[in-house]
Order: sequence, then structure tokens, then C-alpha cells
Amino acid sequence: MAHRLTIFLLIFSNQLFSQKLSTDQYISQYKDEAKRQMKKYRIPASITLAQAILESGNGNSELAKQSNNHFGIKCHTNWQGDKVFHDDDEYNECFRKYQSVLDSYEDHSKFLLRDRYLGLFDLSINDYKGWAKGLKNAGYATNPKYDKLLIKIIEDYDLNAFDKWPTENENKLVSGFSIGWKDLISQSFLYFNADKKYFINTRLSSSLSDVSLMLGGGRLINKYLGVGGEFGVLSRDREFDGIDFLPNFELNTHLFIPMKHKKINLKIGLSTTNGKQYEPRISVGILR
Repeated sequence: MAHRLTIFLLIFSNQLFSQKLSTDQYISQYKDEAKRQMKKYRIPASITLAQAILESGNGNSELAKQSNNHFGIKCHTNWQGDKVFHDDDEYNECFRKYQSVLDSYEDHSKFLLRDRYLGLFDLSINDYKGWAKGLKNAGYATNPKYDKLLIKIIEDYDLNAFDKWPTENENKLVSGFSIGWKDLISQSFLYFNADKKYFINTRLSSSLSDVSLMLGGGRLINKYLGVGGEFGVLSRDREFDGIDFLPNFELNTHLFIPMKHKKINLKIGLSTTNGKQYEPRISVGILR
């Protein structure tokens, strides 16, 4: 009797653990991770989930089971981690192997930060169709219907509902230090409103000859580029004759370069205190 019970339990447990995940079960299990990746890297959760569902067959593919690779990412020349080999477009191709499924999600996000995909980040986080077409055009997969397959999955399972989750985080206040010329060091605060595409900033700067306090703002052309101006007061030491306080105005261009949780801010501008003579100013700093 005990022997039969042991056999029954072995068969039952084998069937239990070999059951395949359905699409609904997969979404329920990994939607929070997809949303976390969206908040961290600004990749739509709907796109992340649709790619994982399609590439891994709801996590049931051999590649997903053996190596936790849910996005079909191949080794490429820069991969230093573990590897597995599967037949795909060619025989015995090299694929990345991960310690966990969450590592696969993280690596997928970083994979999309490569140059060939950077244009996607100019799209709205709610534009899942644009992201799907962009992934196909950039060559993420060889299937010519790749974008249509992703869009169908998203619309069949309403995955785009997850893309609305972190929109409040698009508007935020950041601060940072910068160094440059003629302002040797600056402390800045910037408020970004990505919805209405503008930014507001305040800055305290010091050079060898003056100190300035500036207020300003400008227009966000896209997530990488802003143009605007600043106005404020510049104090200039006249050596033995005291200090001059002069009105100051600056036109500038900002480049905002994402770097994990920070932005590198390269600013190029022209500054004047009298509207006749202009001084070039350039600085680079880190905002967080």
C-alpha cells in the first residue's frame, strides 16, 4: 500500500510541476516586474510582457526552462555570463543563460539601451504600436510580422493598461553639481514636466571673478534636448572698489543624457550683462 502511495505521489507531483503556464497566469506572475522595469528604464510594460510571452511561450519554452531566458536574447560578442546552445535561425546558436527570470527581465531592459534601439525612447510610453514597429525595424527579431504579433498580444490581453501606471513619475525634481567655463562650479535644481514638455531651473554659480544667481526654464524638444534661457543677478568684484551687482541674461541649450538613475547634463550658452557683449559658457554635470 505504501509503495503504491509513493508511486501515486511521484506521478502527481511530476504532473503538477510539468503543467504549462497559460498566458493569463504568466501575466499575473510577471506584470509587477514588467512595471518595475518600466519605472526604472521607461520601456512600456506592455512591450516587455508581450515580448516575453511571445519569445518564451509563456515561460514554457525549453530556452526559458533551461536558462531563464524569456526574451530570446543571444550571446553576442559582449556577453560574459553563462551560455546555452539551441537551434534557432542557425544550428546550435549561443543564447544567454540567467540565474533567475528577473535577471532576464533586467538584461532585456539593458539590451534595449543599445544604440540601435535608442530612437524608441523618443516615443510616448503609451505608444505600444510605435514601440512594436520600432523593435521590428531595428531587427530585434527576424519574423517580418513581429510587430503585428506583439500588438495582437497586447490588445488581446489589454496589456497597455499597465503602461499608465507610472506616468506621475515622468514629472520630477532633480538637482546636481556641474563644472565648466566660465562658471567653474554650479549647483542647479531642475523640474521636468514631461507631459507638457517644459523644464524650470534655478542655478547658483561661481567663477574666478563673479557669482551669479539665475532663474529660468525652457522647452523640452525631446527627452535628450532642451532649449531655453535664464535671468538673474551677477555680482562682480571690482577689486578695491567694492562689488557690482549686474542684471544677467543667458540663452542656453541643454543635452540630457540618461545614465541609469541619473542624467548627464551638458549645457552650452551665451551670457550677457548689457545686451552688447556676450560670453560663451559651457558646463557638464550630473543630475539625480
